[in-house]
Amino acid sequence: MKFLRLLLLAALLAAGTLFIGWWTVPVIAAVYALLRRNATAPREAMLAALLAWLLLFSRVMSQPTFATLIDRLGKLFSMPGILVLALAFGLVVVLAWSAARAVTGVVSRA
Repeated sequence: MKFLRLLLLAALLAAGTLFIGWWTVPVIAAVYALLRRNATAPREAMLAALLAWLLLFSRVMSQPTFATLIDRLGKLFSMPGILVLALAFGLVVVLAWSAARAVTGVVSRA
């Protein structure tokens, strides 16, 4: 059941990101934590966000233009392109965890 809940949250995060935008990640994670009301909600939101973005990126990584994009982003930011990709994954993990953690902290005090 726990794994199914994680997959469902990942699917919701992927759909939100794909159809609306990246900013839905903290919103969905916060709502999940509010509904879940458990101390493990931030960790679950973080893992689901990472899984969701891995799925989204795996769909795009198979295209030959992706390598060009990563190379150009690396040159733009003066770092290896793979590091830019890692920073994107780090951002989504931090967004999901922090939103869920903030809600968990507020709900536990109320």
